[in-house]
Amino acid sequence: MVLLALSACRPASDQPSSQGDADSETVSFKLTEAFRIGDESAGDSILFGFVNNLAVDSKALLYITHDRQKRIRKFSHEGAFVGDIGREGDGPGEFVEMPNVHIGLMDSVYAWDSWVNRLTIFSPQDHTYVTSFTPSDSEDGTFSPSSNFLGASSKGLLLQYSSGYNPELDNTETRPLRIKLLGWNGAVLSDSVIQLSTDVLVRITETSIRFASLPFARSARFAFSTDQVLYFGTNDAIHLTALPFGGGQESRFEIRVPHAPIVVSQSERQEAITSNGEVFEEMIRARLPDVKPAFTTLLPDDQGRLWFELSQLEGEQTKTWLVVDQNGRVVGKTTTPQSVRLRALRGGRAYGTMADDETGAPVVVAWDIAS
Repeated sequence: MVLLALSACRPASDQPSSQGDADSETVSFKLTEAFRIGDESAGDSILFGFVNNLAVDSKALLYITHDRQKRIRKFSHEGAFVGDIGREGDGPGEFVEMPNVHIGLMDSVYAWDSWVNRLTIFSPQDHTYVTSFTPSDSEDGTFSPSSNFLGASSKGLLLQYSSGYNPELDNTETRPLRIKLLGWNGAVLSDSVIQLSTDVLVRITETSIRFASLPFARSARFAFSTDQVLYFGTNDAIHLTALPFGGGQESRFEIRVPHAPIVVSQSERQEAITSNGEVFEEMIRARLPDVKPAFTTLLPDDQGRLWFELSQLEGEQTKTWLVVDQNGRVVGKTTTPQSVRLRALRGGRAYGTMADDETGAPVVVAWDIAS
């Protein structure tokens, strides 16, 4: 089943397009459904709750975690269930909560249990338990591991850290995030590989501190590719820095793509102000950006390209994706329905989640990518 393909031409409109400034000759990628998992109407016995994340290895095995089971579910290239990795518990190879799953060097499986800040590693051959540990905090004690393990490189492990909040010292409009390089025993090798900030709302009273996201604000984005390149930047523009971590690779480089800003409409502005409650209403009114972030999602594929899900014009019925090479050249584009969330790109396939048309239940889908 063909998902959707995007016309190569810009829309005829006086409004800026959410497609960015891609060349009109850019290839349109077509996504054709290869299989789906969790389709109850088709008699599928695999039913998902909230899908936490998914990953794909070099043999096209698919790994999925979701909130109905505290384990990693493994599926074949055709979407058939193969088996489970780990189980619920607090012992070696077990998970207190549903983990984030990542595929590392030589197809080792990494599981990050954010509830207890524990990283567990399973062997690439038979996915048996190898080791687990809790990463160290910062040298100054202000940054602790957050809920994002980025990946394993030949130089070590990359984890995202965030700081605690001190109302007397810290900025009330941004929260710093730091990427650290750890050794295989969890010790910090480099305390600040990258540091970026995300815009937030902070409301301080005598008895509490409350946080919320600022609608349409810039936020930090990180992505680690299968060829061991860490991409990072804020999403207010399509401007990323690439930092290679593989052996023999070159130093960091920049990726820039021109993009026409998308204005926040008056109705979107009013909805953002009123939908977050009275606690943050005045803060949002004062700080709400005039334009939307350039992109909302960043995904690297295994061909050295980056896929950007662009912010949308009000009323758009589909999501637009730009595919960009490491020189910042737009080499492809496509669209997906609003209900689709792409999660991984590998081996000529896109993998993601969507809601079942009839039941609304979560479904995992794989699509073949063709140009």
